[in-house]
Amino acid sequence: MAGSSGSAPGSMSRPAPGHEIEVVEKNTDTSWALFQALLNEQERGFGKTEPAELQSANPAAASPSLAIDTVLQEARRNNRVCPQPLAWQRLYDWLPNKTPQLGKVPASRAEWDHMPALEKRIRLCEHIEWAAAQGVLHQVHEALRKLPEDRWHHIGE
Repeated sequence: MAGSSGSAPGSMSRPAPGHEIEVVEKNTDTSWALFQALLNEQERGFGKTEPAELQSANPAAASPSLAIDTVLQEARRNNRVCPQPLAWQRLYDWLPNKTPQLGKVPASRAEWDHMPALEKRIRLCEHIEWAAAQGVLHQVHEALRKLPEDRWHHIGE
């Protein structure tokens, strides 16, 4: 330290008797003032929040290109599995250019009861993907969106 005899610059040693040492008092008042200064700097550092534009409530109308994921999300909302058999059959009948490889809606009550929920959901996903490939995804999305909740089969039912 400066004023010490026989010590190298920068080394820590005790000051010689009679020399003054600079002391910074850091009591609670000083600490509180430092905290307040930091807090004021942080508050000044951020701009005011600006309102953002609202997105359309109808994703199909907001964008001409509808993603399959959006339709699949609609189909899975509220733990949905698939439409009830009659509504699903109408949707399936409406799909164009069906091939034998496209899975059908479970036709009988026994087939419906025997088919697990996951398999029904996968079959509906295949129908949605088919609709996208045939260029009718918007129409299928609208039909699914307008289907009342009680016309859907849900997980656990």
